Amino acid sequence: MSKPLRRLQEEGAWFARAKDVRLLWVQADGVSRRVALSYVEKLEYHADNTSPVILLDAPWAGADGGGLARAARFNQLFAAKRDALAQAGIEVGAFAAEDPPDGRLETLGKAIERAGAALRPPLAGLVVVLAPPRVEAAEAFVADVQALLDAPSLQAVRWVVIEADSQHLGGLVIQLGAARALAVDMRVSEADQRRDLAALAGPPPAPGAPLVPPHPWGPWSSGGAMPAAAPPRRVDDPPAPTDAQLEKAGLSPLYLKGGAQQIKQLVLGANLALGEQRFDAGLELQARAAALFGQMQMHEDQVTALIILGSYELAASRPENARQSYQGAVALAARHALPGPQAQAELALGMLDAIAQDPAALGHYEAAGSLSEQAKAIPFAIECWRMAGQLASDTGLLERADENFTRGLALAEALPPQAAQVTSAAEIARLLASAAERRGEAARADELQRQAFRLEHGVEPGPLRAEPAALEATG
Repeated sequence: MSKPLRRLQEEGAWFARAKDVRLLWVQADGVSRRVALSYVEKLEYHADNTSPVILLDAPWAGADGGGLARAARFNQLFAAKRDALAQAGIEVGAFAAEDPPDGRLETLGKAIERAGAALRPPLAGLVVVLAPPRVEAAEAFVADVQALLDAPSLQAVRWVVIEADSQHLGGLVIQLGAARALAVDMRVSEADQRRDLAALAGPPPAPGAPLVPPHPWGPWSSGGAMPAAAPPRRVDDPPAPTDAQLEKAGLSPLYLKGGAQQIKQLVLGANLALGEQRFDAGLELQARAAALFGQMQMHEDQVTALIILGSYELAASRPENARQSYQGAVALAARHALPGPQAQAELALGMLDAIAQDPAALGHYEAAGSLSEQAKAIPFAIECWRMAGQLASDTGLLERADENFTRGLALAEALPPQAAQVTSAAEIARLLASAAERRGEAARADELQRQAFRLEHGVEPGPLRAEPAALEATG
């Protein structure tokens, strides 16, 4: 991870200095995307940067490519940025969000144009970060970015585009040339990941190997990456706590007496072995990790370890073993009142039954939804109710499907708009709309379609057009 981050730091610093560069294109994956987002936002504080940075991470999806949602989010973020700058004594002119007009890009283009006009020295220009987690139509996405770069009214705006698991802008970056566009590849290769994981894990302990206590007390007890040599004892070092004191604080003495180190070796070693398709070794190491969590009375971690063991057993084509692991996780979580982990184990059992076309799958999905609500894991609960509704619908249990879909949709409506956008709530609303249409309930179907748009984009629906070239007329 350090090498890709250094590449981004170097190119990001040059982007902050070289004002003629209009586009910084970052290729990321699931591992590096969050790191890239965090770093790019901090470019605002680079010594050579004089432009506010606005991050827009709505998906490029739907009839308008997420344009209205992106514009609404821009208005919200720039208004907050203006207030923060004013509190710091930096003047920014008036900025008022307008009602979104029709069109795919005009709304965002006009909002950015108004924001740029409100800036006063020492601020100049804007840096807009486009980081869609999902791109549905690659050609439209590239055309939209091209239109934003070419718009006469937005020539003072510079762009950072972070693509996750795609390379749609490669041709555009080549077309712009090195003088106008920079590219950073932050993807981490599987070989590099395996090498780093092996270095972290070290050799796995032999079965039955005793725990090896680290330095008696202090940071060497944490199980992190520490020097092998212990420092000399300080005269003012406090005494190490007794086992009774640790247990009273809810911490197993075994954890500080080598348990943390062995857990790290077992879990990372299992992951490495599975990646190399050494299934027997990986399953044995993961099972030992789950057992050690149990010895240390770390029940929530033990449930998670059992769920992971089940997934490894599925990868090794041992579904019955996976079922036993998931069932053990459910029983353990229920015994210790852990609804969140229990929901994950129930969902895993449901997916296993669904593959086998066992009707019991529906009950597991519904149990996962209820348990997730108890655990206050609302986005996860929404996904469970969607899956339960879809399975009920596929098996002809239409009333039960509507009940499950409705429960998931009600949870989504109680979420903040941005949180609801990253769930499948919009899909649930569309599924309910289709069911209403089949029953001849046209008004209800229309209401649900509008609800789906609002959940997906964060704004009320309106007439949409999809011509990227129309933005050029705003200049």
